[in-house]
Amino acid sequence: MKHWRGFRIILLIAVIAAPVPVLANTIDGWIADRFAEEILDGVPDAPQVRIAVQAFAAKDVPIAPEAANEFNASLLSALIRKSSGRHVFVARGALKSLVRDVSQTAVPGPRDPAETLLENARADVLVIGTLRRAGDDMVLAYKAVATGDGAVLASTKAQRFRVRDSDVLQAALNLDQALSAATQYLAQRVDGLEEVRIGDIRYRSETAETPFSHYLRDRVADEFRRGATGVLSASGLRVRSDGGGDETGPGVYRLIGTYWPLGRSVELSLSLRDRDGVAVTWRERIRTDSIPASLALGPKQESTPVVASVELPWQRTEPSPAPRRHPTRVAGRETVAEAQRLLHTLGYDPGPVDGILNPQMRRAIAAFQRNNGLGTDGRMTRALVASLRTRSR
Repeated sequence: MKHWRGFRIILLIAVIAAPVPVLANTIDGWIADRFAEEILDGVPDAPQVRIAVQAFAAKDVPIAPEAANEFNASLLSALIRKSSGRHVFVARGALKSLVRDVSQTAVPGPRDPAETLLENARADVLVIGTLRRAGDDMVLAYKAVATGDGAVLASTKAQRFRVRDSDVLQAALNLDQALSAATQYLAQRVDGLEEVRIGDIRYRSETAETPFSHYLRDRVADEFRRGATGVLSASGLRVRSDGGGDETGPGVYRLIGTYWPLGRSVELSLSLRDRDGVAVTWRERIRTDSIPASLALGPKQESTPVVASVELPWQRTEPSPAPRRHPTRVAGRETVAEAQRLLHTLGYDPGPVDGILNPQMRRAIAAFQRNNGLGTDGRMTRALVASLRTRSR
């Protein structure tokens, strides 16, 4: 009995210490076989039953869809093997190529061969996968659904595994996936969100602006406006540029962020803050190769001045250069009021339209300048008014 008890303890320790399966781009054969057996147990056993595996959509998976669909390929192979000819399997992923090939090579006749192909490609049972991330692991499960009435015929147990290639996890999302996931995550975790003010998304912890910073702000604002969160419609959520002030109220949150280039990936962090501090933060790595190559990730490098030989006053033969002129300032209240109206139109908050150049107005000007590559001095000039007029058309 003592020996048996000791054996049970050793067995328990072995089970607890058993490592999570470490996989490459496909799921191991035993996992795919288990999924296939659980699915086929619930599907009617008849040769005329047609089964298809639905491809993962980019917005539904935490890794690149190409990598996720490799799991589907492993499952389809196991389903065909386990079925032993008892079912018909439809290759949905190959339909576009097949239709193109049939359309190009078919002999003219009374029926369109492409239409016939699509009719024959119908499925009676659709196998739908769910893939989520749990720390450094992935959790995968499938269900088989009847296409006629939506009845769930089979549901597999979730299998947890680890991807061998760390880059698949550490830089899993492309830029489009990341921004869609970020806006969904943030909006779903803030109760009563009514207005998002898009603030700075900075390079590292620096104040320097980069082309990628501007691009990120525009893209995040577009995602919120598009109502892609699934929680708020575009008409139910106000999105505007942050004027730099501290004025927020109930339901109003400021979005700020940072990003860190890490070679093959970029770590992006976005936060929604209310007047009391950070409400919720989303952080993930995105693939560098999914960022437009024309966007510089870092700030512009200052050119090193060339030191010329010193010219003494009595050696100077040419006249001294004219003194540097500052931009022409504008002090008229009517012009200031016009600028305030234009800033409001462009989504900034300069305060009331009263023609007074107060600190809130200067902060709004600085925010407009920063977002349009015009510096950040907050000055009220004729050039500024001209820029406001041009961008508000």
